[in-house]
Amino acid sequence: MRRKHPSSAGDVKARGPRAGKAPVAEPRERILQAATRLIAQRGFGAISVNDVALAVGISKQALLYHYPSREALHAAVVDSLIEHSNRHLLLLLGAFTGKGEERLERAMAQIREFFDTDPHAARVMLRELLDGDREQLTRLRQGVEPWLRLMADTLRQGQQEGRIRLELDPEAAVVHVGTLLLTTFALLPLEGWAEMSDAEWRERRLGEVVPIIEHYLFTDGSPAPGGKGRSVSPRRQAK
Repeated sequence: MRRKHPSSAGDVKARGPRAGKAPVAEPRERILQAATRLIAQRGFGAISVNDVALAVGISKQALLYHYPSREALHAAVVDSLIEHSNRHLLLLLGAFTGKGEERLERAMAQIREFFDTDPHAARVMLRELLDGDREQLTRLRQGVEPWLRLMADTLRQGQQEGRIRLELDPEAAVVHVGTLLLTTFALLPLEGWAEMSDAEWRERRLGEVVPIIEHYLFTDGSPAPGGKGRSVSPRRQAK
């Protein structure tokens, strides 16, 4: 009988010494998920490392092995949200083709997918803004800056095409729209309207978001020939 060399590729594949093991990063992901959920529910100031460890089902020492301090865990949660948002930013870029109203519909679909895949993200972001931790606010602002610039540039392009109201301040408009979206998604988990299921109330609330933004951003009628929209006051032109 032919002897099989213990180091052969076939033998390693058959035994698969690492195939059944969980990925090394898996405990870190579980910790991040638990911390994100607790921050969304209570705010970072109201949770401890031990709270997170209990939620994960591990010891405090095991958690500190992955995240050496409470502050390091906090930063990791914010960084994870930023990484998640930047992955969706690539999809959002693809949504901005075609007419302005169609862009908004596609962009809203991508934004909704972002918050649906991470249901605690909106509440964590809102709590970070309200808590005012300077370090985390700086980290969050730097992380979402690509989103804000993309939106502001898109509004300017729409103004040139005559689709976006010329009197709008693009940067300020982006902040107002962003605040509407963030608070809407952050408050969606709250109880629905009386005698209405949570799912129905969620759809009705989200269904109103796009019309609100459309009325705020877009011109009332079709752009005039040559791509020019409504007239703008001399004061705004001088800016």
